[in-house]
Amino acid sequence: MTAVRTATPGDASRLADLHTQCFDDAWDEPAFVAFLRDSFTFALIAEERAFIVVRVAADESEILTLGTRPDARRSGLARALVEAAGAEAQRRGAHRMFLEVAADNLAAQSLYAGAGFNPIGRRPAYYIRSGGQAVDAVILSAALSLKR
Repeated sequence: MTAVRTATPGDASRLADLHTQCFDDAWDEPAFVAFLRDSFTFALIAEERAFIVVRVAADESEILTLGTRPDARRSGLARALVEAAGAEAQRRGAHRMFLEVAADNLAAQSLYAGAGFNPIGRRPAYYIRSGGQAVDAVILSAALSLKR
């Protein structure tokens, strides 16, 4: 079973380090401090190798970011985080969860589809990769509770 814990402001440095390992355009420690101090936002960490940040507003929630260190990918950590985040968002009153994912990130799209997310829209050229390549974002949504 995957160990998932709630992040605290003291985890901001760890989250920034993990984000840097997962994304080219990484968020810094002050960004994570701000998220973790916001009462509408929560973060979860799985085995110190993966994380998720979610915002809940009214009866909706949004995955702001989800990352797994490259050496820990395909180990079930992201799936455990999505399920735990869905449960926590639902506990906080959310009935739906949303997110954007790069159209070329087929592994992430497969993860989300397996958790019950469905495409509901597209944002053209939402992501700009290093070198200037534009990639669309696929908008996904799922009813809470997520499939297990």
